[in-house]
Amino acid sequence: MTYKLHPLQSIPAELLPRIAEIHLGDAGLLSKLGYSFVLRYFENAIQDKQAFGFYAQSEETAEVMGFSLASPEPSSLTSKLTEDKAWFIRNIFKVIFTRPWAFLQMVISSITIRGQMYEPNTIECVYFTVDPKFRGQGLGRALQKALMDEGRKRGYKKIYASVETWNTASLKATQANGFKIIKTFREGLYHRHRLESEL
Repeated sequence: MTYKLHPLQSIPAELLPRIAEIHLGDAGLLSKLGYSFVLRYFENAIQDKQAFGFYAQSEETAEVMGFSLASPEPSSLTSKLTEDKAWFIRNIFKVIFTRPWAFLQMVISSITIRGQMYEPNTIECVYFTVDPKFRGQGLGRALQKALMDEGRKRGYKKIYASVETWNTASLKATQANGFKIIKTFREGLYHRHRLESEL
């Protein structure tokens, strides 16, 4: 498997739906809100001046294999989903009537995330997700490491991440990149480890 990492902010528009599709395989809240929310989230993320990330593309097939995303203000990425009020109301009502527990979790998570960034000069590893058929080959670790290297270049001193306690593959990759568990907490339906690493 050979691949190249590219800045997420430079991804061609026609490949962004592929990022959304890969993310739908993630077990987190954003995926549970559905494709419309996932695609809108990443449309906003690649335009955000503070956020940065990478996507891995196969050198043989040009297929997008996975991606990573970091931000010093992860809550601002989520809040951008509400900027287009008509779009948000239309789509959130669909969630309320079809997946009410996802709506409730969204409220809980939006409150929790506000208290997660403790200090200046820090970033959050918001996501690193790999298509299932490319997992187990170190790609997730490489995508997260790229975030760490870029964060260091931008002058950040520390990076945080939250990983579900059951997600042993992500936890191993994160710890292999030098993260240490600083606490384990409950966020509604999710039971997570909070990790940090110096940059």
